[in-house]
Amino acid sequence: MAVTMRLGPLGRRLAVAFFAVTLVALAAYAALMLLAERHDVSSLATTQRNEATGAIVSAAESAYQANGGWSGADLQPIVALTSLSSAATELSTPDGTVLLRTGGAALLRTGGAVQTTLPVTVSGELVGRLRLAFPPGGLTGPEQRLRTHLAQAAGLAALVAVLVALAASLGLGQVLARPLQRLAVAARAIGSGDRKVRIGPRVGPGELAELGEAFDAMVVALDRAERARQALVAEVAHELRTPVAVLQAETEALVDGVRPVTPDALESLHEEAVRLGQRIEDLQTLASTDATGLSLDRTLVDLGEVAGRAADSLGTRFGAAEVRLERRLAPTPVWADARRIHQVVTNLLANSGKFPPAGGSVRVDVHPVDGHGQLVVVDDGPGISP
Repeated sequence: MAVTMRLGPLGRRLAVAFFAVTLVALAAYAALMLLAERHDVSSLATTQRNEATGAIVSAAESAYQANGGWSGADLQPIVALTSLSSAATELSTPDGTVLLRTGGAALLRTGGAVQTTLPVTVSGELVGRLRLAFPPGGLTGPEQRLRTHLAQAAGLAALVAVLVALAASLGLGQVLARPLQRLAVAARAIGSGDRKVRIGPRVGPGELAELGEAFDAMVVALDRAERARQALVAEVAHELRTPVAVLQAETEALVDGVRPVTPDALESLHEEAVRLGQRIEDLQTLASTDATGLSLDRTLVDLGEVAGRAADSLGTRFGAAEVRLERRLAPTPVWADARRIHQVVTNLLANSGKFPPAGGSVRVDVHPVDGHGQLVVVDDGPGISP
């Protein structure tokens, strides 16, 4: 069975579903990663800002203490530390006189800047105030660039992950859709009458493999049922052929005047019609879904008498074929279903009467053997090879 594999509607839907789930997961992961990165960078910036603030305050106190006052004090360390921290600094005396302003006065007036004012004390005495302003968000230039680079890296990683997820979703969708496509093709082949199609082992992973095995088992069961139906039809034809042939031969003999119309002849025809009706009922029982087999009504019957009646029903047919029907029928009581036994004997005699040449003979013998009944039918036909 040749199957052209392509990503059909089901495969596309599966691929879209897998891709959507993956995309949602990637979006959630990227959002969490960006939040964590923002938190980490902000925490780092806060730590560095606190360290820079402490260092600038210490530098101011050291400058005042080393010089004994602000006049002539070396304020360059404050300028250097302010530059390193990308901050703006304003140092003033307790009465508000500005001693130093560095880092850009505009930053001190920016509303979004992170500002703080700290006292400068020496030996417990307030000697000045230090006002610091850090860039908006509290991030320095390097920190801003670090955050930008991290965001770009996260975006690039997410893009690569999306492309990989798309390729994986298409592949996985095809892997899962392929067994279902094979099932669909096989089902259509079975619908068109092909009973030889099979899915085969390893159709797919997990439940898909079980589905393929169940499908093959179903096809085998269907094929078995079809063979049983054909056998039943053949059996029906075979079972009905003999009584119909007997009725036809008897009625033709009556119509042609070969056999006179007597009560015995009419009774024989009636018996054959009754047996024909019984066989039709048997076949209906076999065809019923509730049937488990033919029921047997066992009674004590004389096998020789049953064989004699069967021979009588076929007398006209044997006479027309110029075949002698010899009988050796001893009383032989057996436990059996009279109707079924009559059917068996009639089929045996009818089959044997087909093969002897004109002038030949068929002999039926019935006699008891070791507490059982034995029936033997012998004809002058060509025989059957061992």
